[in-house]
Amino acid sequence: MEMKYLPLVTLPRAKPRSGVNSSGSGRERMIGVGKMKQYGNVLDKPLTKGKQEVSLSAFAFLFSELVQYNQTQVDNIGELERRLEDAGYAVGARVLELLCHRDKGNRRETRLLGILSFVHSTVWKVLFGKVADSLEKGTEHEDEYMISEKELLVNRFISIPKDMGTFNCGAFVAGIVRGVLDGAGFPAVVTAHFVPMEGQQRPRTTILIKFAEEVLRREARLG
Repeated sequence: MEMKYLPLVTLPRAKPRSGVNSSGSGRERMIGVGKMKQYGNVLDKPLTKGKQEVSLSAFAFLFSELVQYNQTQVDNIGELERRLEDAGYAVGARVLELLCHRDKGNRRETRLLGILSFVHSTVWKVLFGKVADSLEKGTEHEDEYMISEKELLVNRFISIPKDMGTFNCGAFVAGIVRGVLDGAGFPAVVTAHFVPMEGQQRPRTTILIKFAEEVLRREARLG
């Protein structure tokens, strides 16, 4: 099928400011807080938790370019989502590595609920500056869990053409989650879905996590 480019909502241009939060009136939304220290050599930069910020409009522009570039490389929506997931997987693997280096106790999650809580809180805070809106267990299948966001950042400024109605940029975040889980020893199939919400114009995004059978067997042995 012929692919169309996704128009990105134009954000107001604003000069990035240090320490700006989402409640600042008339200011551009920033991800994270603080200012990054300059180092002569990247190897000299410490791995301890730093206070960094990224302009939301800059991120939206960069992510839009990522989506539009990958559109030129595929013929269908499924392949486009797969490429975004693969890109997210690489990010997830590196986020996990960074967080492990920062953890002085060098702890490793071995329980299923522990790793889910880690993704829902720690990983989400690193990526989006907040914990995820909800973490739920599937009611129909024992191996399914869901992390939901009312307004997932990667879907916030994307306008999807009608003929691409099933396309979900959340595939990128699903890839990040899969990269973290896989690196931590919890292989799973992770997908992104839109879920209509009563009283809301836009649907929420649910990241569906379906763990591999080996993960459930290990969890059962650990009791």
